Amino acid sequence: MLTDNLTFSLVELIGMAVLAIGTLIQLVYLISLASLIFRKKQQPSSEKPSVSLIITSRNYAEELKETLPPLLEQNYPNYEVIVVDDCSTDHTDAVLRVMKSKYLQLKTTIVKQETDFANALALTVGIRAATNDWLIFLDPQVVVPGSGWLDAYSAYLEPGKDIVFGYVNYSRTSGYGRWWTRIENFTLALRYGPAWFFGLPMPISNINLAYRRKYFLEKRGFAAQLDTPFGENEMFVNKLSRKKNSAVAFGAATSVGISGPLMYYDWMNLKKKHLLLRRKFSVSQRFYLSLDMVSRILTDVALLVLLVISPYRFWILGIWAFRFLLEFILMIVASNRLGDRGLVLRSFLYRTCLPLINGWMSWRQHIAAERKKWK
Repeated sequence: MLTDNLTFSLVELIGMAVLAIGTLIQLVYLISLASLIFRKKQQPSSEKPSVSLIITSRNYAEELKETLPPLLEQNYPNYEVIVVDDCSTDHTDAVLRVMKSKYLQLKTTIVKQETDFANALALTVGIRAATNDWLIFLDPQVVVPGSGWLDAYSAYLEPGKDIVFGYVNYSRTSGYGRWWTRIENFTLALRYGPAWFFGLPMPISNINLAYRRKYFLEKRGFAAQLDTPFGENEMFVNKLSRKKNSAVAFGAATSVGISGPLMYYDWMNLKKKHLLLRRKFSVSQRFYLSLDMVSRILTDVALLVLLVISPYRFWILGIWAFRFLLEFILMIVASNRLGDRGLVLRSFLYRTCLPLINGWMSWRQHIAAERKKWK
């Protein structure tokens, strides 16, 4: 009788094997995520490295009035803020002149002529103008959590590290694209961040990204990234980052916010950018991301099949539910740790549908590329 009760059909055996392997792979990913979330927070050192905060701005005069004062009033001994006026046609120059008369640590420079590599040129001009060891790249609409933000961030700018990936919080934004952008960004942080433990650190954004200035000078800047009309900074650090020389600043104290409206097309552009940049990732990085997604798909498909054909459906559902609850709890803790709350349920549904979303977006990109060929 016992033998009869444990008899499985071939389809059941295949389904159980797929479910088991997929669940094990997902548990490895979740363990690495838990390791990132529960890592002991870095404490600021008594020796503070010199830092240059770099902002490239085109027609953000009003935003700079709000952004610059908190950055220029950081409780930090050795830093400067460099603003690159990138061919602005508004009153950016007047705003910067007023700010410079009030804050000695503010430096400004300007790009007067348009080029085919506008973003790369503006970043290069800012980096060349910097004089400090570390560079942190920010946005004209950035919002820092307080006067202690740079001090908290400096804990990761330690000897032996050359690159730091920080989090960007979009909860202060508004508009129809707000939730889509927040969810996409949070989902990427939970997928890309744990890759550091496997020696595959991946950049999520060019905002709140830090690296040593000497790296830029030694590696000839963005010379190797000029075939990409965007994402130069992300691709630059992606070529150089390894587990030993990089760190992930995973916490609200080191995060920065973004203000202003976000429309649906902003989320679309962000999604397109990540899909295009992913093509330039290393084989190991793409394998890491693909294995995560494929194992999720196969696990869910195996579950649905086994729920229909297997008499052990409740045990099988229990195994799947365990993985589900573990992931859901970790997402809640991550959301609280990053100070980006209210995202968990939406993000879980979004991540479940991510293969369909990525496939749809990739198809749109392919159609757009084909239309350009025939024009």
